[in-house]
Amino acid sequence: MKYFFNIICFTLILITASCGQSKFEREFECDTPRSYTQTKTYKDVLNHFEIDIPSSWKTELYYDEYQSALYTADTTKQLRETFILDVAWHQGELVMNKEFEVRVAKNATQNLKLIPVKSGFGEYLGQPAYYHISTGKSEDLSWHYLEIYVQHKVDEYYTFTSKIYGDEFVSERICASFSTFNEISFLE
Repeated sequence: MKYFFNIICFTLILITASCGQSKFEREFECDTPRSYTQTKTYKDVLNHFEIDIPSSWKTELYYDEYQSALYTADTTKQLRETFILDVAWHQGELVMNKEFEVRVAKNATQNLKLIPVKSGFGEYLGQPAYYHISTGKSEDLSWHYLEIYVQHKVDEYYTFTSKIYGDEFVSERICASFSTFNEISFLE
């Protein structure tokens, strides 16, 4: 009976631990969320989102008539040890269907010269979403490209991208990217 009780408790702990994760994070087996100390809150230029980023990272803001973006990376590390993030709000309609999925894969294949690895629809940050990861080489350096499209409103959506260079600790850097993306707050 005690053994049975321990199994039930362990199962409940696992279920509770994974409940806060998105389907996408579970697919990449992201076990422990990464947290950073000494962060700074950045707000995009058009006031659509804010996000906590480690204060030591180099961060730049960009905007135009149809988007507002933040680019950030830990420049204190070698490129093969870190990742480059892009968080952007976009004005426009996003219809996530099979045709959209084909367009994303085609863009990765034709424009970025990458090979699609994995993709899927689901929810991310409580919103309908789609992710796509692909891989390839750039100047003899392999790299991985994670794209997440998040439908926010009928005429607004977000993109979260992570560029991961090299072949070591790729899964860990993907999970660290998710942890950083999870720090976003959508401003109404």
